[in-house]
Amino acid sequence: YNAHEVFIVSSATEFKHSMLDKMNWLDTHFPFISHRRIVFCGDKSIAQGVYLIDDKTNNLRSFSGNGLLFTAPDNVYLETEFQRFDNWDQLDNFFFGV
Repeated sequence: YNAHEVFIVSSATEFKHSMLDKMNWLDTHFPFISHRRIVFCGDKSIAQGVYLIDDKTNNLRSFSGNGLLFTAPDNVYLETEFQRFDNWDQLDNFFFGV
């Protein structure tokens, strides 16, 4: 983790309570990621970096780096050009060879 700059970019701005719900979820599941590294935006195409992990292919297509598709119920049967990851252990292995 220390070898990478990790940011959370979320488009949780569409619905009134989604930002608070998302922040609470992130605090529970990713307490080691500082609030200073969480970006809420309406459009993820503003994000820049080497990798973007997302469950929506439209977000990955607008990203200039490498898009990595995280499997979710709404994309599980979708054929796509993006490398797919079914869980966090697979991503851990991709980045760290664990």
